[in-house]
Amino acid sequence: MLSPPEPLLTPDERVAQIVSYYRRRPSLNAITSSLALLGQDAPGEVARLLAGLNPAWSDHAVASVYAALMGKSRRKALGAYFTPPGLVDYLLKRAREFGVDFAEGRLRDPAAGGAAFIVPIAREMVRLWRAETLDDAAITARLAARLTGREIDPGLAALANALLQRCLVEEYGFDPALAGALNVITEADTLAIDHDHGADHEIGNPPFLRLASREEPPNVDRFEDINSGRLNLYSIFVRRGLAALPPGGVLAYIIPASFIGGPEFNRFRLRIRQLAEVLAVDMIEGRSSVFMDVVQDTCVLVLRKRAAELGEVAETEAASNSVGGDGAFRASGTVTLPPGDRPWVLPGAQEDLPSTLAEWGYSARIGYLVANRQADRLHERRAQGRVPLIWAKAIGQDGTFDFARGAQFRELNWVDAPAGAPYIARSACVAVQRTSARGQKRRITAAEIPVSFVEQYGGVIAENHVILLLPTRSDAVPASALAKALNLPQVGEQLDRMCGSASIPARLLEQVPLPAVPGR
Repeated sequence: MLSPPEPLLTPDERVAQIVSYYRRRPSLNAITSSLALLGQDAPGEVARLLAGLNPAWSDHAVASVYAALMGKSRRKALGAYFTPPGLVDYLLKRAREFGVDFAEGRLRDPAAGGAAFIVPIAREMVRLWRAETLDDAAITARLAARLTGREIDPGLAALANALLQRCLVEEYGFDPALAGALNVITEADTLAIDHDHGADHEIGNPPFLRLASREEPPNVDRFEDINSGRLNLYSIFVRRGLAALPPGGVLAYIIPASFIGGPEFNRFRLRIRQLAEVLAVDMIEGRSSVFMDVVQDTCVLVLRKRAAELGEVAETEAASNSVGGDGAFRASGTVTLPPGDRPWVLPGAQEDLPSTLAEWGYSARIGYLVANRQADRLHERRAQGRVPLIWAKAIGQDGTFDFARGAQFRELNWVDAPAGAPYIARSACVAVQRTSARGQKRRITAAEIPVSFVEQYGGVIAENHVILLLPTRSDAVPASALAKALNLPQVGEQLDRMCGSASIPARLLEQVPLPAVPGR
């Protein structure tokens, strides 16, 4: 009797299954296991999955195994999230569109990781140089001179070089001894290098991690001109890259989209536009399905360094596409970048969204109470001098407010508060979840807290994971209408174009385009 055929799996499904195999065996050594895969020493189940992958996806699988076995905490500390082949191809295409010459330019990946960019760049260089009839020795010499990468993790640096060497031998027939002597990725911390020249362009996916003060890189003062409060590794890499490149040099990165509208990136937005022309900002679709273990909106950012920095930044335009995790894209047109450090708004159906919160008669305020710092003020029961605490769980995905549902979350749902405390909301208002979780169907989840509830208890206090939208004038639109407008898909999509982080800044929420004010 014939056995049923093996199911057809997509490349990303194959990689996911390979990674799952190794995650079930966390005691295995990351570099040993990954190099064994390169030597075709794979367990039968893994070998069958690898056999269905092309070279680019096979490389991605090997690097992903290393990442899985290095452990989640180590991976997060390094910001080691590797780019799938479709997005790599898209970024290289974008770089070519804006003038990067792979045959003549000197290219660098400052955080080479699993060689996601180094190997495809090398493939393109070899193709172009073989068309010039160069022999393998000359091509190897050119690769050593014109392609460089750095990686802070020694195992990853070794793996990246091994991946490049395998590519040259197995895909292009290079002599193993010739390819084996080529090590373009060095073990080094790019951020520790003050004078970093030697490349015409930079391409890559730098690590992203919000830094505490104890995690800041050496000579952090070099990045003071982009610091609006807290630094992120990716913003530091962009700033360092612009300092290192010559005038006309192109920086093409895949990075989180949080800089697009986040208030703490005001100085970053301004500074990079002073130093470089913004050529493209492309949103990557699928915030939880592109990078392993990441719930983060990401984008493609392409910059060209100016010959002389600007003093003031005027309104300009940049190209903008919407890109899938497989690299497929649809052209969105252009994005208008406002003067100075104001948030960027990527293309969308803004003609139907002509207003903002202020025109609806509201302002945003982050919930006052931080539960783990003010636990002594929380209680299970109602009593004199206590008002209801609004947890994020009280805001339903269906746009309803349910105090009991929120109360079940922690069973501490009453707060001690002086009668005249300014942080008590005393009118009908709108509660918005401040963070959005993996798989959440709405980017903005809002619900009316009705006046009847507020008056019954003399006011409400919101927990820190809630944003309250409070009326600022007597003719404010009813809270129910505002909540309904905020829950519209097009409003959530607009926020995505302005804010790439899971957390919604209150000040940014005040700038999100909304539908026309009812009756006006």
